[in-house]
Amino acid sequence: MSYQVLARKWRPQTFAEVVGQGATAETLKNAISQNRIAHAYLFAGARGVGKTTTARILAKALNCRQGPTVNPCNDCASCREVTSGQSIDVLEIDAASNRGIDEIRELRESVKYRAARDRYKVFIIDEVHMLTTEAFNALLKTLEEPPAHVVFILATTELHKVPGTILSRCQHFNFRAISYREIFERLALIASEEQVRIEERALSAIARASEGSLRDGESLLDQAISLCGQEVKEEQVRDLLGVVPQQLLEEVADAVIDRDSKRVLALVDQVLTSGRNPQQLVRELMGHFRNLLMVKIAGKDPQLVAVPAEDLDRLQTVSAQLSEEDVTRFFQILVATDGELRGSSYPRLHLELGLVRMVQAKRLAALEELLAAFSGDTLPGNPEPPATAGPSRSAPSPPSAIFQDSSPPSPAAATTCLDGILEAVSNESPMVASMLGHAWDATVSGDSLRVRFATGRRGSCELLQAPENLEVIARASAELEGRPLKVTLLVEEDQAPPQAPTPAKVPPPAEVIPPEDQIERQESKRILEDKRVQSFLEVFQVQEKPEVRKLK
Repeated sequence: MSYQVLARKWRPQTFAEVVGQGATAETLKNAISQNRIAHAYLFAGARGVGKTTTARILAKALNCRQGPTVNPCNDCASCREVTSGQSIDVLEIDAASNRGIDEIRELRESVKYRAARDRYKVFIIDEVHMLTTEAFNALLKTLEEPPAHVVFILATTELHKVPGTILSRCQHFNFRAISYREIFERLALIASEEQVRIEERALSAIARASEGSLRDGESLLDQAISLCGQEVKEEQVRDLLGVVPQQLLEEVADAVIDRDSKRVLALVDQVLTSGRNPQQLVRELMGHFRNLLMVKIAGKDPQLVAVPAEDLDRLQTVSAQLSEEDVTRFFQILVATDGELRGSSYPRLHLELGLVRMVQAKRLAALEELLAAFSGDTLPGNPEPPATAGPSRSAPSPPSAIFQDSSPPSPAAATTCLDGILEAVSNESPMVASMLGHAWDATVSGDSLRVRFATGRRGSCELLQAPENLEVIARASAELEGRPLKVTLLVEEDQAPPQAPTPAKVPPPAEVIPPEDQIERQESKRILEDKRVQSFLEVFQVQEKPEVRKLK
């Protein structure tokens, strides 16, 4: 007997053997068990995920000598003929080459006659989206009301091209792309049964190159065995597939993280000298950084990260050196570089520029990180702290000095008290600290902490009345004072500042500043004098005095 390729030799023959389509297989099995067999099915999904295979298994289940059964025997004449594609009652039609109205008219005539031997006459129409509009129209009536002995199974890789009138007459099943892990395990089983020794990294490379198609994976494994014999090595498989070695991808990533442009360019030269395609390198780097992001977010989850188990530890070590923002920026640069390489007359130049941009992107820092750095005594890159005026919240008084008097404090003492609470609260909840920052006074009297808000800040006061927010403030104040305090939030009318004495000659009326404007001016002055704000303005070399505005 002539050689049979692995994709045909290992084609599933029962529902239990179908890989990656458990929900579809289970639904079809239940329909057969409950005698709820539909007259038309539509299987949609990418190539090589099991649509035609499942259609054949369904045909065998309906016509098996022991059936209808969810477990066709694969031994009776009907099962054997379906498996070999020679059944006269199970007709497979390729719509790509039989797409006209004449072929559909012949099918309609054939539908009238009962099966020659089996229970059902099954029509499997592959790539049904290739039918012409006229052919679809000719099929409609037959598809809607076929004879009781006929079952249609339509299969397509492009569901959007199938008319809605056809879809509405079928039970629709979506076949998903098969995961890396499922393909890897299936190929490992096949290699073991075929007595082929294959390195795990080589098998992983084949599974990734399959891109969700088990049939493609089986075909690539067949090629690898033809090249290598019974001993398949990773290097040979990578040469066969034209993919970049994992070690080289890791070296490029390390050079980017170390901000070593010279090393990055040397690695690019190494890749291109070996005859590999620049776009292939970019796309594999996208996969590598995608894996780094998945490990950063979800840990060593084998369902999300398409690499051998031994590589997961290394990915986790590398990802610890990066933030999610770093990896996202790298990915965006790689996507842009991939687009630039399409049709480029200078692919090497675009590749080198893209990778150098990644090196430079590692120098960027998030604005939040810069602002957080300003709260310390030393600015990034500056040995000495800048000289700034005004109070600082970065160094509050010791807890014993913060709540030292039950009488109303002086304005300076009140600010110190409020600043201490704000810093303690911000460690637990920045959101609560942001709302608490709108208060103008905080004092301790006995076992109570009284926080006062101006009338214009009533909204912040009301939001903080929520029990969970009060608990945050209470915990922070108890930590500072060393004893539990009852938190009271108050909204009080503000007093206008005293006006200067009227001189002998009556001048024009003095400007009267409303209480709310006065509070805003005080807050504006306090913000601009804050040490962190002063540091920010110095780092970004702001020349003019900035304007502080309240968000509406």
